[in-house]
Amino acid sequence: MTKRFLKSNFLIALSSLEGGYFEDTITLLIEHSASGAFGVIVNKPAATDLSDLSAANFDLPKLALPVLLGGPVEQDHLYFLHSTERHYPQTISINSEISLSTSRELLQDLSKPCTPEYVLPFLGYAGWRAGQLEFEIKQGAWLIAPFEKNIVFSTPYSERTTAAAKQMGIDLNLLINDLNEH
Repeated sequence: MTKRFLKSNFLIALSSLEGGYFEDTITLLIEHSASGAFGVIVNKPAATDLSDLSAANFDLPKLALPVLLGGPVEQDHLYFLHSTERHYPQTISINSEISLSTSRELLQDLSKPCTPEYVLPFLGYAGWRAGQLEFEIKQGAWLIAPFEKNIVFSTPYSERTTAAAKQMGIDLNLLINDLNEH
């Protein structure tokens, strides 16, 4: 049997993750293989923006661009999801519409007209060791949803989980209530 890898899909946290770091989150999977997986949470805003980080020695342009908490791992590292019209060093292509980068060139471009159309900064990421994500999915911790660029870049943070589920015809309130009753 061929193993299905979930790169470029969303993971919507279900009720079994209540009370933890991932409660009410939607995570975009950047990589997923037999070795493990990693992604970034796309609906958990940090209490800071890029201009605050610039003052904290991140050597960034002074832009009031909101920053998200990408996950509990390496929260002192800055990552950028961005549209793909420009390719940068230190970039992982997620799909034809979006990439993840830590490139200094991207940082420099943020204050120029040549910046990518969509840019979203993150502190940290979410990571799973080999087999861990698959186990959590089998245990009902995550709902898998297809990637949609507008959910990441245009939908308000608080509506992203609902929007991702709705594109599959799923009402999360009904699903979570049903899961809690069984």
